[in-house]
Amino acid sequence: MRNKRILLPAIVILGLSIAVATVFLSNNDADDYDWMMRISANGSGNYSVQTTYDEGKVGESFGIGLYDAPIHTANHSLHHSVALHANESLAGYFWVSNQMTTENDYLIFLLSDYEQVPFFFGEDRVRGVLHPVSLEPFEERFFRFETDPLSCGVHDLEIVLVMKPYEHSLETSFRRSTDFSYLGSKRLNAFVDSTEFPVVSYANASVLKSRSCGSDYPVNDGLLITRDPCSTAGWFTENVTAGDRLDYWINAAADDNYPVTFALIPLVDFVQVPVKMNDPVDALFCSLEAGEKISIPASIIVPEEEGVHELMVLWVPAPHRQLEGADRVSLDLGQWPWTEPSIRVGLVTGGAG
Repeated sequence: MRNKRILLPAIVILGLSIAVATVFLSNNDADDYDWMMRISANGSGNYSVQTTYDEGKVGESFGIGLYDAPIHTANHSLHHSVALHANESLAGYFWVSNQMTTENDYLIFLLSDYEQVPFFFGEDRVRGVLHPVSLEPFEERFFRFETDPLSCGVHDLEIVLVMKPYEHSLETSFRRSTDFSYLGSKRLNAFVDSTEFPVVSYANASVLKSRSCGSDYPVNDGLLITRDPCSTAGWFTENVTAGDRLDYWINAAADDNYPVTFALIPLVDFVQVPVKMNDPVDALFCSLEAGEKISIPASIIVPEEEGVHELMVLWVPAPHRQLEGADRVSLDLGQWPWTEPSIRVGLVTGGAG
């Protein structure tokens, strides 16, 4: 979630086409933060990294980017749009930089029009939904990727990276640290022999069976998942029974000063599931007026495997909107532009933990 009164745990470097980017780590329990590093690009598009932090205090930081070749220059960046022909695949290189003093694991997946789909990844062209990678301290690497052939139309494609996917600690401090953190993504419009964007059908309140949370609910332009509607209590872990139905609520809020549109994508163990179990549609599209805050009922079937399972929900802003203009400059979407994750809830089955 995002509350105007607190700084969030981390910000991910999303591309290197900007002149100067700054990454910081925020303390969850305080309003101060530790500056981590500064990235500067010169006229040729190359970059340099200046360390500005105490490496012994680093908690998290990673960089990602999309390129048409394994080269760190602005002219090889895929930016936010590509033009393709019908039945052509999008291929390129996904850059990941583990800017930490420790080795880290990541999972990478692809959303095509808000649906998690298999794609080819790595030099061996392994086709699958979830692609694991592991990077050494301060290691950077390019990974080749390729989608399946795309049909005619304008498609919204997003490559998502999740950090620490195998960390299943039930400690509240870890669970809090996953809020708006441990996830980065690169999103683009694929114009496939067309410039006509799909018309989005937004769910209305009666269909959603949602509840109003009131204007004083402490979330702005974001989400919070809880066990009860409109709750402000943190939900971090839950003891559950394998195969049972688990009901929960997705609290979604517009900023007080502007309306928002978004797609909600629940994940269980990082695999997409419907907002409501047995619903044939996985992603839910919503629209809220400025200051509107609602709680949406959701449910899943608890996995059968014994252990700790991860439940989270992605908030994807401004679905099926044009992301950049003809000059390759990002367009102002009128709301927070980045996909953000909810807190990861640890679901404990079979006495695990």
